[in-house]
Amino acid sequence: MSIPSISIQDLSLSIGKSCLLDNVSLEVEAGSMVAIIGSNGAGKTTLLKCLLGLMKPDSGTLKVNGKRTSQYSRPELARELAYVPQLLEASVPFTVLDFVMMGRYAHEGGFSSGDEDGLRVAKNALKRIEMSHFESRTIQTLSGGERQKICIAAALAQESPILILDEPSAHLDPRQREEVHSILSEIAQTDQLTILTVTHDLNWAAMEYDYIYGMSQGRVLVEGSTEEVITQEDLHKVFGVCFTLIPHPETGKPMVIPSIRKELGTC
Repeated sequence: MSIPSISIQDLSLSIGKSCLLDNVSLEVEAGSMVAIIGSNGAGKTTLLKCLLGLMKPDSGTLKVNGKRTSQYSRPELARELAYVPQLLEASVPFTVLDFVMMGRYAHEGGFSSGDEDGLRVAKNALKRIEMSHFESRTIQTLSGGERQKICIAAALAQESPILILDEPSAHLDPRQREEVHSILSEIAQTDQLTILTVTHDLNWAAMEYDYIYGMSQGRVLVEGSTEEVITQEDLHKVFGVCFTLIPHPETGKPMVIPSIRKELGTC
């Protein structure tokens, strides 16, 4: 049996009297796309922060490619995991190319202007997302969708086999959202990356992802394939509200639309 790219077992974290994570376990197989869904405050982002080494859990184990994350140095972990945040702040005072070059920090010479290999990788990452002509633009001049694509380019420049995304399309309009989704689907297929994404976009999760975890109040309540999780029963467990499901006219996969109910949470 192959070693999972990501293995999280019995992870718990409390701050004061607030339990943020309660014995959370999940696995992400190499080359798969896994989504984590759930309401705000469910613990999704906290889980990612623990995985990235930004928060320390009270108990449990975190492994990346079979090795505990605590055994990696910061640059070593960055060579395994690349991270795309919800939205890059517009006030970041760098040009597009300089920002993407920062994705090379885990590699020797990543910040050096003379690093020809790093420069080549960064330029290729911008080409992949069709933004080569933005090299000299400053981050402040970009739209939200453009900034999100630049974050993806920086993650690609990092050349890590695992990509972690925290609601990458949450603040985007429909066109920008489709562009970001298309880029991620393309790189997942061509680069055979392992992708773990926190998302509120249930239909994107249903259409593109191999496996889904549903979290609520710091716990994993449901998990399984699209067909197993995108159901009225499981979505109600996770979100506490009702949805109507219809088959997609092209794929037949379940699509989610809100239900109109007089009483919240009754289906």
